Amino acid sequence: MKITNKVIIVTGASGGMGQEIGKQLSKKGCKLALFARREEKLKELCKEFKSDITDCIYKKCDVSNEKDVKEAIKFTIEKYGRIDIVFLNAGVLIPNPIENFDGSIIIKTMKINFFGTVYFLENLLPILKKQDKSHIVITSTLPDKRGVPGWGAYGASKAAISWLTESLRWEAKHKYNIRFTTVKPGSVKTPMIEEYERPGSISVDKAATIIIKGVEKNKRIIQFPFMQVMSTRIADLFPASLYDMLDLEQMKGEGFPEVEEKK
Repeated sequence: MKITNKVIIVTGASGGMGQEIGKQLSKKGCKLALFARREEKLKELCKEFKSDITDCIYKKCDVSNEKDVKEAIKFTIEKYGRIDIVFLNAGVLIPNPIENFDGSIIIKTMKINFFGTVYFLENLLPILKKQDKSHIVITSTLPDKRGVPGWGAYGASKAAISWLTESLRWEAKHKYNIRFTTVKPGSVKTPMIEEYERPGSISVDKAATIIIKGVEKNKRIIQFPFMQVMSTRIADLFPASLYDMLDLEQMKGEGFPEVEEKK
């Protein structure tokens, strides 16, 4: 797939991988629609990305708010008339230690990471089904098969995304020529993980390059970096008894918050 001249939505576009994806796409000559909660940042980025070959629009959008999602899609269609590629990248990473287990963290994480994706899909699919072709790229996470201590809220939301995307991919392609790609990144040096030391992390520009090249090659699954992919998939094969013997603190990662026991 050639990305040139495509109408492309990017969520979570005000920082991290979303911002870098938008930046790299702007050099290819696209019509970009950027969405995130930080409107002033989006305004700055749109000004930066616009050029003789690239147009850019933006709108504040909280993906956990379905009304915002509907307005974002309507805004794009009114401006450009169609949507070719969608990068659903918005997300949060919030630790939820067992010592102070808090269900509200899980609810908040699911509303942004998972239901934010659901809201976009529900409102995009009726539009994309009527087009000749389109491509939806959804960011999950590399460890989406086994639980990681302390990160259950994030992992559960991303595992749900992986399952949902997998369930839609074949049918969407054969019935409506809508391609789905699941992006499964390991550790990427974004503001989201700056407090947590992650050995083997890759730069955000390298991650965005891998993602865009994978989309251009119509890959169904894009996962990286290589060594983390290998170690994660090997760990997926461990029986539960062996998996539970892995170093607890190492799995949580350096920088995981220490909390007092909930009374």
